[in-house]
Amino acid sequence: MRKTFGILLAMALAALAAAPASAQGPAAPMIPAAPMVPAADAVPPVHGEEIVLNDVPMGGEVWTRVFGQVWARNVQRSTLYVVRPMNGRGNGKAVIVIPGGGYMFVSIDSEGFRVADRLAAQGYTAFVLKYRINPTPPTSEGFMADMASKFGSLGKGELPDLPPAVDDLAAAATLVSARAAEWQLDAKQIGAIGFSAGSRTLIRLLEQRKEAALLRHVGLIYPPMTQTVAGGPRPPLFLAIAAHDPLFKQGGLKLVDSWLKESDRVEFHLYYGGEHGFGMMPKGTTSDHWIDQYIDWLAVQ
Repeated sequence: MRKTFGILLAMALAALAAAPASAQGPAAPMIPAAPMVPAADAVPPVHGEEIVLNDVPMGGEVWTRVFGQVWARNVQRSTLYVVRPMNGRGNGKAVIVIPGGGYMFVSIDSEGFRVADRLAAQGYTAFVLKYRINPTPPTSEGFMADMASKFGSLGKGELPDLPPAVDDLAAAATLVSARAAEWQLDAKQIGAIGFSAGSRTLIRLLEQRKEAALLRHVGLIYPPMTQTVAGGPRPPLFLAIAAHDPLFKQGGLKLVDSWLKESDRVEFHLYYGGEHGFGMMPKGTTSDHWIDQYIDWLAVQ
């Protein structure tokens, strides 16, 4: 499996080298790609309301299309994107979506906007969090070298925590709760779902921050399975991961077992196929159905 993951990573990095990058500026979510760039490779515009959580210069933030997805790199201005259901179809419930990316990029598309669109279609108001991450080299070549070294060791060690990402998630939960009435939401019906590094951020929020009490339920998608959540609340949990994921091979059922010792409100899906990072990208395996299972679970929370 690790060989397969390495091949996919190499393909993604090759795509990055060939793909255009869109630098972001304060006047718009992204600058259109140069006219010579084919339309299929251009980074699509962001839809929905955009709320800046920390008003700092955007610096060297870049959005790039990689392997059929969009990644945001060098994020220093954290932002919350509001994706709302069609008029009259809202159910008064909210979900904060925290994409992954190993704190090297934010997988804003496959683990962000595409998830939000599915939730909005079911009546949920989704909030996609673009949080602060570690700086990476501005060039594609430098970023590729970083990616190869760090993602190549997936499942062999622990990803260091990133406190600014936890701060951004806490700020997002506070804002959604404070403005719930404005968005016609029930402040007691706010949940969150994190992917990979985003799930690590969500775990740290549960452990360390009072804002965790604002969350009615949480979802962890291919999280670090070596983790044991120490302290904090135990809201209902939805967890999904593939058996071939290096993070599952590394930690097994440790995270699930530790949670079950404190709360039995756990929905756990272990897929044979899908590997790490399946998100909303079809893999031709049963992991493709995780979003339907998550939405079914949300309906009874």
